[in-house]
Amino acid sequence: MFRCHAIRALALLLASALAVGGATTYTTPNLDSTPVGEAKPVWLGGAKFVNKGLVGVGQLAVGALDDRGDSLGSFSSFKIDPKTWRRNADGTYGGTLFSLPDRGYNVQGTVDYPARLQRFEIKFRPDYGRDPVLTPNLTLAFKATRTLLDFKGNVTTGLDPRDDTLQGFSPVPVRHGKFAVDAEGLGLHPDGTFYLSEEYGATIYHLSPQGRMLGLLTPPNAFLPRFEGKKFSGFTTDKLAVEVQTGGRRDNQGYEGVDVTPDGRFLVAMLQGALRQDCPTEEDNNRAYARLVVYDLQAGAAPRQPVGHYLVELPTFNTAGLGKPANKSTAQSELIALSRSDFLILARDSSGSGSGKAAYVPDAAAVGYAAAPHIYKSVLFISTRAATNLVGTTYESGYAAAVRGSGATLAPAYGLTAATGAEFVNLLNPAQLARFGLNLNVVGPAGAAKAAAAGHRVGVISPASLSAKWEALAIVSCLDRAYPDDYFLLVGNDNDFLTAEGAMLGKSYDATSSQPGMEVVETPNRILVYRVTLPGYAAPAR
Repeated sequence: MFRCHAIRALALLLASALAVGGATTYTTPNLDSTPVGEAKPVWLGGAKFVNKGLVGVGQLAVGALDDRGDSLGSFSSFKIDPKTWRRNADGTYGGTLFSLPDRGYNVQGTVDYPARLQRFEIKFRPDYGRDPVLTPNLTLAFKATRTLLDFKGNVTTGLDPRDDTLQGFSPVPVRHGKFAVDAEGLGLHPDGTFYLSEEYGATIYHLSPQGRMLGLLTPPNAFLPRFEGKKFSGFTTDKLAVEVQTGGRRDNQGYEGVDVTPDGRFLVAMLQGALRQDCPTEEDNNRAYARLVVYDLQAGAAPRQPVGHYLVELPTFNTAGLGKPANKSTAQSELIALSRSDFLILARDSSGSGSGKAAYVPDAAAVGYAAAPHIYKSVLFISTRAATNLVGTTYESGYAAAVRGSGATLAPAYGLTAATGAEFVNLLNPAQLARFGLNLNVVGPAGAAKAAAAGHRVGVISPASLSAKWEALAIVSCLDRAYPDDYFLLVGNDNDFLTAEGAMLGKSYDATSSQPGMEVVETPNRILVYRVTLPGYAAPAR
C-alpha cells in the first residue's frame, strides 16, 4: 500500500510541475557546469529531486565476443533484475544486468543478425569523492547469450523487412520467413518475462524468461506505414518505399523504448521521433512530437488496444551549436516508467565518438572548432497527466496530423496538449566526466593537425571520448537506510559494434576509419552511473 501511495504522490508532483510548457530549443551546447561533488536540485511541484552527480563508470572490453561468436556490444537497452540487486558488506553493489543489442554491425548494410539478450553480472563501488578515478569502478562480467526465438522456435533476423505476414500474425515486419527485429527497448515484468520493442515495425514482443516469443502487440493504425500508390505495404524500409511514405512510423524511428511500471500493471512504449503525418515539410527539426502509448496488462499479457496515447514534446537544437535556429530534433532513445503517467526519458543529439562527424571548422572557436559538437544529451522527467489522451480519436485510428506549424511555430494541433519535459540529468558535464577520464572531444586527428597549424589547440577524439548514441537506462535503489529515496541511475551507450577487432556472423571486420573529417576510433560500450534522489518513487523489488 505504501508503494501505491508513493507512486501516486510522485505522479501528482510531476503533473503539477510539467502541466505547462513549450518547445525548448538549444542553439548552443547545453553543458552542465555543476562542479564535482556538488548536487543539482530540480524542484517539481514543491518536492526536491536531486542529481547528486556522476559516481561511477564502467565499460566492456573492446573485442569481446558473445556466445554466438559475434562482437559483444551495443547497449540499445538494459535493465537490472531487481531480485538480484544487493548491497554487499564491503560497500559494493552487485546484480544481474540484461542487455539488448540492436541488429548487429550494419554500417555497410543490414545483416542476418538474430536478436538476443546478453546477461552480465555487475559489480559496482560508487565513488563520492572529488579526486580522479583512474580505473573503472563498475565492472561487467559477461555470463551468457539468450538467442530470441519466435513462436515456432526459429531465430529472428536483423535484415530490413520486405513482407508483413508470418505464422498468422499481421502486420509484422518479416524477411526471408523470419521476424525482422531491430531491437531497441527492454522491459522486465515482475513475473520474470520480458517485453522487447523494436524499430522496424513498432512492434512489441512478449518473451519468456528464456527468450521465446509468447505474444506480440502491433501498434495503433496511425503508426502503420502508409504509402502513395499500391506498390508498397507493411513495414518495408525499401528506399523507394520511404520516398513515397506519407503516414505511420518513420523508417528506423519505431519504438525506441519500452518499460513496465513498478507495480507490473502497465506497459509503456515510445517512438524515437514523430510519425510521418506529424512531421510537417519533412524537415528534421519538425520531428519534435513523438508518440507514447500505455497498455493495461490486466487486459492480458499482450493487449490489443492502448489505454493511453499521447504526444510528447522533445527538445530541438542546432547541430553546429553557433546560435543559429534549430535544424534537428533530439532522438528519444530510452525510457523508464516511474508510474503509468510519469517517466524518465533519454533525449540526445547524434554527435560524438562513432558518429563519423569529426571535421574541423576554422571559424567555430566557440565550439572547439568542431563541425559537430555535443549539443544535447539529457535524461528528462516527463508527465502525461496534463496531456491529451488520443485513444479512440482519429489521431489514433487514422492519419490525421496531430501537429501543426513548422520550425519555431511547430505545436500540437488545435485542442491538443502534449506532454513536456524538465531536464534532470545532463550527461554533458565536462568536469564530472573528466574525473573518470572521459572527455567531450569530437575532432579527428586530421582536423586537430589543421587546428595546430593555425595556432589552435584542439582535443583529439579517442576511446575516452563520449560516444554519440546513448540509448539505455536502468534504475536501482541505493539500499541506503539514511537516504531511502536515493537511487542509482545507469545510462548506457550504443557503440554500434565499433571496434577494430570485430566479428559478425563468422566474418571479421574493422569498423575504425582514418578518413579525414570522418574518423572513427574504438568506441567502447560504456555505462555512466549517477546517484539521484526521487522522492515518492518506489522501485520494484521482486
